[in-house]
Amino acid sequence: MRKTKLMAGVLALAMACMAFTGCGGSGKGVTEIKDFGNYVTSLDAIEIPEGTRIVALGEATHGNSEFQDLKADFFKTVSDGTNFNALILEGDFGGCAIVNDYINGGEGDERELTKLLGYGLYRTDNMMNLIHTMHEMNAGAADSDKVRLYGMDIQRCLSNIEIIKALYKDAAPDKLDEVSSKLDDLYGTEEWEYDTARIDEIIAYAESLAKDLNDNKETFEAAVGKERFFKASIAADCLKYYIETFETKANDNKYRDNKMQEIVEKILAFEEEEYGSEVVISCHNGHMTKNQSSNFTFLGKDLYDKYGDAYFAVGTDFYNTHVNLPNTDGRIVVDLCSDDPLAYNMKDNELKGGYLDFSKVDEGSDLYKYVYDKIPTGSVGEYYAKGFELMKRNYQIYFAPNDMYDAMILYYEVNPTEIWDK
Repeated sequence: MRKTKLMAGVLALAMACMAFTGCGGSGKGVTEIKDFGNYVTSLDAIEIPEGTRIVALGEATHGNSEFQDLKADFFKTVSDGTNFNALILEGDFGGCAIVNDYINGGEGDERELTKLLGYGLYRTDNMMNLIHTMHEMNAGAADSDKVRLYGMDIQRCLSNIEIIKALYKDAAPDKLDEVSSKLDDLYGTEEWEYDTARIDEIIAYAESLAKDLNDNKETFEAAVGKERFFKASIAADCLKYYIETFETKANDNKYRDNKMQEIVEKILAFEEEEYGSEVVISCHNGHMTKNQSSNFTFLGKDLYDKYGDAYFAVGTDFYNTHVNLPNTDGRIVVDLCSDDPLAYNMKDNELKGGYLDFSKVDEGSDLYKYVYDKIPTGSVGEYYAKGFELMKRNYQIYFAPNDMYDAMILYYEVNPTEIWDK
């Protein structure tokens, strides 16, 4: 009798879990959208509206292969025959600048270069393929068609230091030893090795370094060119932002997004002036939505508020995900279901990922109400705690898709990334 009650209790708990989380992705309660197939297209049908200056590509998770692969596929599609020749990753500014040297004809090992992008979660074949794809796009391309890679994040220091040292070596060798030894002393030779008792001193030196660059801008540019100086000046700013992010701002998300916005705007201005190019940014959905769908990220809303329709936002979503997330023991693959009716309707579509441009959805269509009314969509951060998957609010948000994005790329099912270094 006791065993029977125990088994009944276990069964009831399992059924409750299934009902609460949508486990299994059966589609129960999700409606077939009659005319969905009339509007969803392949990726190569993307049309960027005239006057757009920033195209933002989101990812519903950082831990799925399909979303990492999409960075290369999307950028290659958007840049083909257009003036969108710069890609800005949610990645380390300095590291991406070094990778860009390889993409534009330099030497390097693609696997080792991938490790410079800024996060352990980027140490995947998918991200290495992004570097390879951009390198191949430039092979034999005219200068006007060459593509460039940037980072906009501020959470690393070593690659920024490398860029600054290289600038002084070529443009002000008389200052190199002093600058190099001071940077090593204050920041250390490993990430996060700085002495927390010297925070004020570190920030003051970063500010003095940025001032020295600005005061000698003409001299430096004459020695190494506008592009190298531009990147070194941002790298110097990032050395201050890096310390403030982790110390004086206590990992404040608003501060981080504000600084990423500043970097995006500086890159946009530089690209427009020097290359006549606009930019594509790639980051988590939470960062790039037009309506600040996350309480903790602000980049997309602030860019949309400033640039209006010149900011074109393309979000992504899954119905079922097997997502690679960090936990206390390393990483774990977790199964989640978003309940997104748009993504569910990709189930039997011949396209693995379908592109849906909201501006093309007719008001009288069955699809229209799903685009313009609140529906559940998935949004998984780089975080996991025991029981995470049992509560939908951990990974599901409710907004009208049109409030967040101008278009979406949808998948019924996505698979976990395979990270080299656990």
